[in-house]
Amino acid sequence: MNVKLRVLSAGVLFFIGHAVSAQKAKNDTIRGEIDEVVLTGSYGFRQTAEQVTGSSVKIGADKLVRPSAISIENALQGQVAGLMSTASSGQPGANSITLIRGLGSLTSGNNPLYILDGVPIPSGDVSGLLTSQNSLSLINPADIENIEVLKDGVATAVYGSRGANGVIVITTKTGKKGRSDLNFTSEIGSGEVAFEKFKMLNAEESTKLFGLSLFNAGQASTLQNGYNLAKSEYNWDGVSDYDWNRAVRRANPAFSRYNFNYSGGVENLLIFASLGYLQQEGVSRDSKFDRYNAALRADWKASDKLKMNMSVNLSRSVQTGATDGSSFSNPVFTGRLLSPTQSFYNANGTYNTKLYYINEEFNPIGIQNENLEKGTFNKVITSIGSDYQFLPHFRYTSNFGLDYTSGNELVYWNPDFGDGTFDGDTNGNGYLARQFNNYLTWNWYNFVHYNKVFADKHDVSISVGLEATRTEREYNSLSKQGFPAGTRLKYADVGANPTGAGGSADFRSLVGYVTRASYTFNKFLTFTGSFRRDGYSGFTGYNGNFWGAGLSFDFGKANILPGFFKSLKLRASYGENGNQAVGPYAKYDQYSYRAAYISSNAGYVSNVAPIDGLYWEKSDKSNIGLDFTFGKNGLIYGTVEVYKNNNTDQIFSVPNPPSTGFTSITKNIADSYSKGLEATLGFKVGNSEGLNWNTRFNYAYNDSKIKSLNGEANPTSIEGFKAFFPGHNPTEFYTRLWAGVDPKNGDPLWYTDDSKTATTNNSGLAKLSFTGKHALPTHIGSWYNELNYKNFKLSFLINYQGNYSVFDRWAFVYDSSGQYGYLNQLSSALHDSWTPDNPNASQPKYVYGGNKNANSASTRYLFDGDHIRLRNIEFGYRFTKDVLKIDRVKGIYVYARGVNLFTYAFDKNLYFDPESNSNAFTYTASNLGVYDQTQPNLRQYMLGISIDF
Repeated sequence: MNVKLRVLSAGVLFFIGHAVSAQKAKNDTIRGEIDEVVLTGSYGFRQTAEQVTGSSVKIGADKLVRPSAISIENALQGQVAGLMSTASSGQPGANSITLIRGLGSLTSGNNPLYILDGVPIPSGDVSGLLTSQNSLSLINPADIENIEVLKDGVATAVYGSRGANGVIVITTKTGKKGRSDLNFTSEIGSGEVAFEKFKMLNAEESTKLFGLSLFNAGQASTLQNGYNLAKSEYNWDGVSDYDWNRAVRRANPAFSRYNFNYSGGVENLLIFASLGYLQQEGVSRDSKFDRYNAALRADWKASDKLKMNMSVNLSRSVQTGATDGSSFSNPVFTGRLLSPTQSFYNANGTYNTKLYYINEEFNPIGIQNENLEKGTFNKVITSIGSDYQFLPHFRYTSNFGLDYTSGNELVYWNPDFGDGTFDGDTNGNGYLARQFNNYLTWNWYNFVHYNKVFADKHDVSISVGLEATRTEREYNSLSKQGFPAGTRLKYADVGANPTGAGGSADFRSLVGYVTRASYTFNKFLTFTGSFRRDGYSGFTGYNGNFWGAGLSFDFGKANILPGFFKSLKLRASYGENGNQAVGPYAKYDQYSYRAAYISSNAGYVSNVAPIDGLYWEKSDKSNIGLDFTFGKNGLIYGTVEVYKNNNTDQIFSVPNPPSTGFTSITKNIADSYSKGLEATLGFKVGNSEGLNWNTRFNYAYNDSKIKSLNGEANPTSIEGFKAFFPGHNPTEFYTRLWAGVDPKNGDPLWYTDDSKTATTNNSGLAKLSFTGKHALPTHIGSWYNELNYKNFKLSFLINYQGNYSVFDRWAFVYDSSGQYGYLNQLSSALHDSWTPDNPNASQPKYVYGGNKNANSASTRYLFDGDHIRLRNIEFGYRFTKDVLKIDRVKGIYVYARGVNLFTYAFDKNLYFDPESNSNAFTYTASNLGVYDQTQPNLRQYMLGISIDF
């Protein structure tokens, strides 16, 4: 087995190689070969592996071709120490939250910068009417050659004002010289809910609980009378039991994926081309995601001095799905709340729209069948680049690329029941809305590189360049009402009355001037530095200066390596990055044209105050890393890093004098930090019997705190039941402190403050307090294992997240202590609420209409999120050409794969998925850790086949 060992720019040691023959494998072939020239980032910089001073990790195609998620960033979960990626919903194609080394911004986006083949591409949610649409879900992971995650200051400094949250550089596949390969991969499977322990009441229990609430409220003289009254209210026949939750869900959501690609090349031309299709159904019956992909990449050696490359990635996705969150149209929400005494249909087969519910018309089965939420998104990413050596030691590189994403979204509500009924509205019933979104980003960079080695000891590299980026975003929408009763034609022409039309656009530009230099002495001592000056159209009179510097010392190359080490390298770096944080027009006094078509008083009104002097948020990053390998019969490899990110000049709203007409104004005034430790330890061994084993552990520790705000004496509450205050984690929950149940009378109890020295049964006297529990995990770990024996393969990935909490935003409805006694409730409400016979119950006395606001927001609904999850497991066998003896077939690999097969939650009271985040909130600090009635994540079982021709 011919194996190359490279120290990649991450400082994590990875192995790349090709198994020529399992029988030829020898342990002594495992050796360090670190003279290989590697490209880093996306600007064409060249350096040898021992020259790397920054912190980054490169993930190869073998970890991405069969990901455990639709979107590429989720495929990185568990592969990179310090990176956390978690979905905001189980809706296929939904947005994700991805963090590198914690939060980089308190009130703005925390997404890393994504670069694909030199083109910065948008990430995050690009939907307008849908609950969520992840821009990155339009990219096919099977077309990617590798992904490099840049984490520290010196690795990201060349990206300047966009690098504060880290950078993820994506390189698509290229053809292989002298080969002509075809591959077809097909994968099918089905799934179920990965983790869900909601235990709701059946029809009999629901009626008993309703009756108990009426008795405890004094509206029934006995429990039996309360039961009879509840039965009458429900109009229940005493026998039927309708499982609404099951009726609105698919039992086994299906999955299928098909990819066909060609890779080949002749002397001067390399070609890669692919076609792909993926379909994933969600848990909700109306939830589905379809993606169509095509890719083409060509690399042309025009001459000994000139190289050209071109890539095109085309994709189209169609997403249908249910509304997430607390909307009555959300089948996950309504399916839990409707009493199982209520029938799905009337006797004549029509939908039952006289339900005993918050709103009687919202039959979730009918809404799934008759309403529609659909989004169609198209994406084009294309780039063309050149590399020209115009003098012996000078190269010129240029790359022009663009990303174009368009969205066409439709929401339709039928005119007969649900959201589409507008009582007394002169525009009539039924509703249709469309929104058209267009995102265009073009990027052009030009660099001159100088590389020369003097006296075989002094390796000097200098790069100077210019980058220009422009982004254009446009939104247009329309809506109509007045659809005839009984119609289900989902076109605007069917509606009689236009009710709205709108549109907006924004344009932003960025110009960066970049200088980078590297010096290496005798291959063991390297200094690197870079400087970037950015100008952004959103700021007036401010140019951002960002820089980074790094040092590495390779003990092996210096011939002072301790005896049992095979390699040992020390790295240190410091850098300053930025985050734009605001849109392009924050510096202007912004106006809107009010009531233009319905009011004689129409006119422009100021709605946003100008922000004078606003500039970039900054992140000062320091990092120290140690990379090593040692071993005799196998190879032990790893890295240890410590880091600290000081996030200064962060955007924050401060009070403004009322005389200005605006209650607050935004300034660069907040500071926070994120510090931690990351470690990777792996073992790789191979022998002549065809056994190859590679196992790797990743661990990351993160401590994040707010340092200063505006000098305010009180915490600043934010969405997600959290607050900002110096000395506290930016995702710390801030709410009332639950003290349990008074055993004497069943009253709810809260602590009066965070000292927890006194309790009260009056929620108004319970002060909002910091809980000491936060949504950002302190510990993230993973264990990746791959075992190959002859033609068999077994691999798995286990993830761990620890010391974090999750909050159920809507438990106050179905764990309401009687506030919503007519809705279905958690079983504990009936079986463990306070009664004179059960004074030590966990739930307060269940009283119709509520028990002293027992269901007000508090730590009652806060749970530990710590968990271990078997993220991915695969078992497969490869049939070789010698065994198959099929013309033109080089090999067939068949496999079985499981995703999210097992989840262990440390909190035994946790009943929803510990990887929960809200779709409703606007930035990461508030979204994180809030369960918001989104569709649950899936456990999946898949069979696949990959055929090489």
